[in-house]
Amino acid sequence: MAAMSDEPEEYPTKDDLIRAGMLALVTGVFGFALTYAIFIKPYRQEKSLAGLDRHAAESSQPAAYRQTDQQAAGYAISYGASGGVDPEKRKSKLEIKPPERKQAVAHNVPTATPSPSATSLPLPGEAYKQRESNLKVRAPQPQPQVATAPLPAGPPPRPSETSSAEAWQRASAGWITFGDGLHLGGQGVLVSENEVLTTLSAFRSSGGQCMLAGTRVAVTLIAGDGRQDLALLRIQGASPGAPVPISPENPNHDQNLICGDPRNLGRTLEVRSRGQTGPCCAFDGYTGALDGGAPLINNRGELVALSLPRPAWGGMSWNTAIPASACKAFVDSHSTGGAMAPPPTDMWVQAIKTHVSVQPDRETPTRSNARVVPGQALGNYPLGLRLEQLRKELGQGQILEQKGGYCRLLYSAPRLTFTLADNIVVGIETDYNFYTLEGGLAVGSVKEPSELTSLFSPSITHDADNLESLASPGLEVLFNNGTIATIRVVPP
Repeated sequence: MAAMSDEPEEYPTKDDLIRAGMLALVTGVFGFALTYAIFIKPYRQEKSLAGLDRHAAESSQPAAYRQTDQQAAGYAISYGASGGVDPEKRKSKLEIKPPERKQAVAHNVPTATPSPSATSLPLPGEAYKQRESNLKVRAPQPQPQVATAPLPAGPPPRPSETSSAEAWQRASAGWITFGDGLHLGGQGVLVSENEVLTTLSAFRSSGGQCMLAGTRVAVTLIAGDGRQDLALLRIQGASPGAPVPISPENPNHDQNLICGDPRNLGRTLEVRSRGQTGPCCAFDGYTGALDGGAPLINNRGELVALSLPRPAWGGMSWNTAIPASACKAFVDSHSTGGAMAPPPTDMWVQAIKTHVSVQPDRETPTRSNARVVPGQALGNYPLGLRLEQLRKELGQGQILEQKGGYCRLLYSAPRLTFTLADNIVVGIETDYNFYTLEGGLAVGSVKEPSELTSLFSPSITHDADNLESLASPGLEVLFNNGTIATIRVVPP
C-alpha cells in the first residue's frame, strides 16, 4: 500500500481539470457579452424605436392627448390580467377632444416699444437711440483760492568734519583783524554777506579799521550790546570774504578748538574749552586778540565761541568767550545800542569764580608742604582760600595789580603769588624750586612742553606771544628756553 501511494498521479490531474473548467467558464461569459453587444443590443434598440408614434411626437398637439391602438391594447390586457374586468367596461365616459385652433383676433392695443438701454444694441433695421438720463450733472464750480504760507526752509546742512588745517582754511575767508599794522587789538568774523561779529571793545579800540582776506574794508556799527561786549558791524561796499556759519552747539568740556594767529598768517593756535561757565564759556590757551573777537573754530569750520578781551597782566591762560548760542541770538535780534562795555576783568572774575569752592577758615599750618596738586593746592595753600584768611596767615603781601574784583598778591617769604577774584584765591603760582610736581619736576627742570604732554594728559601747548606753556586741567607750566620757569595751580 505504501508503494502504491508513492506512485505519481496519472494525467490529467485534479488541478488541471479545475483550471480547464475555469477557462471554459471565463470563455463562455466573454463570448456571451461579445455576442450581446454585437447582435442582440442593436436589434432591441431598432425594435423599440419602431413602436414609437412619430406623428404624435412631431405634431404640435401634446402627446398626452394621443394614444396608439397598440398602447391601448396593452393597457387593456394588463388591466384584465390583473383585475379580470372586461375591457369594454373599463373605458371612461369622459371624452377628450383635441382643442380647436382658431385664428387670433387682432386688437388695436398699442404696444410699448422697449427703448434700448444705454448698453444695449439696436434691433435689426432700427436706428440706435441713446437713452436720456434724468440725472443732471452740473459743471464744476471754481473753488476760492486759499493763500497758503510757504513752508519754512529747513536749516542748511552742516559742513562735514575734517582736519584742523582744512577747517581753518574754510573759516579764514571770513576772519577779520582790527587795528593798524602796529596795533592788533582785536579780531572778528564775517557772519553774513556784509555783517561782522566782534566785541564792542575791539571795535572801539581800533577805530573801525579792519582787514578782511588781505583787503582793508570800512565798517559801521549797526548793533551793540555792552552787557555781553558784542558788536555787529556792516561792511560798506562789496565784501571780499565768505561768511562763517555759526555752530548749533556750544563748546563742550575738553573740546579742542583753533583760532588764527595774526602775527603769523599761515599758522593757527590751539585752545581747549572748559565748557559753559555762567553766561560765558571758558577755555585754556591764548589768542592773538587782546581786545577779544577771536573766532574759535571747531573741526567743521563753524564758529563755536567768540573770545572776550583777556586781562592785560598776561601769563594767565584761563580765558573766557561768548558761546555760539549767545552769538546767534545777538545776530538774529540785531539789538541796537552802544552802551559802554564792562571792564573785561569783571566778566573774567564772574566766570572763574564758578569753578572754585570757597574754603572755610582754618588754623595756621604748622609745617611746610611742598606738594603741588593740580586743580587743588600748591603746598599748604588751597584754591578757594579767602583773602582774610590769607592775610591772617601770611600778612598783607605786595599788591602787583588790582582792577575791580581782580587782584594779584606777591609773598616773597614763601615765594608764592596769589590771583584773587572777588577776594577768593583762584590761582597760585611759584618760581621757587622748593615745590615739586609728579615725577620730581620742579622749577629749573630742563624740559620741553612736548615732553610733558603724555605725563599731564590731556594737555595742550602754546608758544604765542613769545611764551611757551603747557596747560592741563588744573595746572599751567611756563617755560623759558627749555627750562620750567613757573608752576601755577588753577581751577580744573
